[in-house]
Amino acid sequence: MDRATNIPPHPDISLRIGRINQFILQEGVDSHGVTTMLLTFNCTTNLIVDNKSNVFGLHIHPPSIKFFFGPLNFAKMKGTKLYASSHESTTFQLYIGTKNQAMYGAGREMADLLQSKAGLPLILRMNLISDFRVVWNIINPKYQHSVECLLFLSNSGRHNQATVAREKCRSVS
Repeated sequence: MDRATNIPPHPDISLRIGRINQFILQEGVDSHGVTTMLLTFNCTTNLIVDNKSNVFGLHIHPPSIKFFFGPLNFAKMKGTKLYASSHESTTFQLYIGTKNQAMYGAGREMADLLQSKAGLPLILRMNLISDFRVVWNIINPKYQHSVECLLFLSNSGRHNQATVAREKCRSVS
């Protein structure tokens, strides 16, 4: 049998911002006594895996998610191993957050943008590796997936709370 006929089709991976459960910027004091803006942030994302293989399940290594404001990485998460059954589309909920993260100079700018019409631009980057374990791991195709989302948060009207005004996610190589 030809090896190419044994290799399952490439899985499709996409990401959607589920919900910003918490986005609170407030003045406070960092661990060194410096007055600054502190961010408490909690977000749900939906990782959508479309496994096109009719026979083999897809093993997903722990995904890595990071949130950025410009070059500043303010929240990161390393998930757990996941598994997508054959010939199914599966959605996994992933959570990322931070509590009382000192934002220093970025905090005031974030607060101002959150109040503006344009909104607060944030970037989410997710990286993961998936593989099929075919024929006792003799044939083991691995796939690297990277997704980047640009989202804009706006003030929801509730005390220091934010909602997603716009989002656009795409696969990157």
